[in-house]
Amino acid sequence: MNRFLLLLGFLPLAAHGQLVFDSLKKEIHAAPDADQVFCDFEFENKGSTDAVIKEAKTTCSCISVEINNGGKLKYAPGEKGVLRATFKMENFSGQVDKNVLVSMMGDKEAEPSFNLVVTVFIPVLVSMEPKTLEWNLRDPLEPKTIKIKMNHTEPIKITRVSMTNSSFQTELKTITEGAEYDLVVTPVSNDGISPGLGVLHIETDCKVEKQKRQMAFAVVRNAPLSAPALPPQPPAPPGKAEPANLPVPP
Repeated sequence: MNRFLLLLGFLPLAAHGQLVFDSLKKEIHAAPDADQVFCDFEFENKGSTDAVIKEAKTTCSCISVEINNGGKLKYAPGEKGVLRATFKMENFSGQVDKNVLVSMMGDKEAEPSFNLVVTVFIPVLVSMEPKTLEWNLRDPLEPKTIKIKMNHTEPIKITRVSMTNSSFQTELKTITEGAEYDLVVTPVSNDGISPGLGVLHIETDCKVEKQKRQMAFAVVRNAPLSAPALPPQPPAPPGKAEPANLPVPP
């Protein structure tokens, strides 16, 4: 876990003050081609004593934090500041929730005063539903379909589909060129041997590089997908009471 630590060896163990953030949760709507986005949390010491921040740390390497004024940590009554969270988009898409934990001087290690939540909405230009196809080997291995839709202002075409496991057959059907496709996947079982797991690689001509290539999965399981229901129990013979569920002695 990557942390941005704010250490206070030079500050006294002072009172907490009363630090108040403008919000504990904020939403950011990112552009599909953005490399990173910023989220600012404003705060103010509304107490009558100094407020001292001990540390601010993140829960993921994709997000970092810094405090204004060169990392200023001690705030007098009425003084304001800003904590900025920087989120690196990487290959994320859809809704992403990340946390920033802020501890005040005197907080216990596992009990920070504030849990700031950054929710980033990243447009999904190539959506697939579902992303994982599942079969039960005890049932007929019939074709299943992944619905692929392009959510962009300009067409996005599928240029190539490949499967890592030859025990799965694939067929790409064009519903609307550049807008909608059906990817049909059929597992082939030889002598009852499970095809196992296959990874689908879908390549497109999307101009946003990080959304250009997509992955989906196909898996055939030996066990049932859900636990079978227990068979009904026969009724007790006439004249006899059903045994009670008594605890077994040690």
